[in-house]
Amino acid sequence: MSPSYYTRWISPSPIEDEIRSLLVQRITLVVSSKFRDAQVLPFGSYATKLYLPTGDINLVIMSETMRNNDKNAVFRSLAEVIKRNGIASNVSIIAKARVPIIKLVTTHGHIPVDISINQGNGSVALRALVMITKMFLSQRGMNEVYTGGLGSYAIVSLIISFLQMHPKIRRGEIDADRNLGVLLIEFFELYGSYFNYENVGISVRDGGTYFHRRQRGWYNDNNSNYKGRGGVSSISIEDPIDISNDISSGSYGFAKVRATFAGVHQIPTATAYLKAGILSARRSGQYTSLRRVDYERPEEMSVLAHIIDITQDVRGLDCHHQPSKGGPGGL
Repeated sequence: MSPSYYTRWISPSPIEDEIRSLLVQRITLVVSSKFRDAQVLPFGSYATKLYLPTGDINLVIMSETMRNNDKNAVFRSLAEVIKRNGIASNVSIIAKARVPIIKLVTTHGHIPVDISINQGNGSVALRALVMITKMFLSQRGMNEVYTGGLGSYAIVSLIISFLQMHPKIRRGEIDADRNLGVLLIEFFELYGSYFNYENVGISVRDGGTYFHRRQRGWYNDNNSNYKGRGGVSSISIEDPIDISNDISSGSYGFAKVRATFAGVHQIPTATAYLKAGILSARRSGQYTSLRRVDYERPEEMSVLAHIIDITQDVRGLDCHHQPSKGGPGGL
C-alpha cells in the first residue's frame, strides 16, 4: 500500500466529517441554551481536519458568564445540560487536571469529546510571538542559521516550548491569547537572562519537556564531545520529528542572540513602567506634556514600537494593511 493511498484511506470521509459537524452544532445549540453568551470553538485535529477515524473532538467554550461564576458549578451545570439533551449519557468532569475538562462519548456515533472552558488554545499567542520574534531577529541579522542565528524551525519550537512550560498557562491561570504583552516580555526575560542553556535542552514532545544536555551528549565541550547531528551551539532544541537531531546545532552565534534578548527585555519592561506612569498621571489630572506629540497618539504608547521598526520596505508590501495600535495584551 502506497503512502498516498493509505493517507486517502485513513482520512475522514465526507460523511464522517458531516457527522462530526452536526454533533458540534448540536453541542453548540445545547450549551447556548443554558449560557447565552457562550461561543463553542473547535480546535486541534478536528479543526484542522487531521483527525483519525477514532480521534476525539476538542472544543473550548468561551463565555464571560462562565468566567464570572464558580468553576465547579459551571462544569456541573454543563454536564447536566449535556446529559439532559441526550448528547451523552455518561459525562465525566476532570476538575483537577492542568486544564479542567469535561469528557464524554456521544450517544450518536460514539465519538469522544473533550470540552474545556475559557482556555485559549494558544494559537493567537503562538502566531504573535513567532511573527514578532522572527521580525525582531530579522532586523538584527540573526534569523539565518548560516550566519549563526536562529532559523524559523528553531524559533517556532522555542516559542512552543515557552508556552508549554509557562507555569501559569500550565495551571490554567491565564489565557495565553489574552496576555501577549506580558508573554513577550517574559519570553525575552527567560531566554535572555534566566534559561540554563549550559545544562538544559528543549523538547516540545509530550506536551513539552526539558532534558539534560550532558547526559544526551549535546553539550558544547570545545567541540570534542558533541554527539548530536550537525554542529555545536550554546542552545539545544530537539527535533520533534527526529529526536537524534538538534535543530539549533548550527546556530553558532546564539550567544549574541541570547545577549540581544537580555538587552531588549529591559526596553519593553522600562517602557511599560513609563507608559503606566503617564497613564496614571493623565487619569489623575497631573500629566503635562512638554512636547507636542510625545505619547499623545495611540501608536506612541506602543511598547512593541520600541523594539521593532516598521520600515518603509515593509510598509510598501501592503499599503492598505496598517499595524494594529493595540490588541490583546497591550502590545
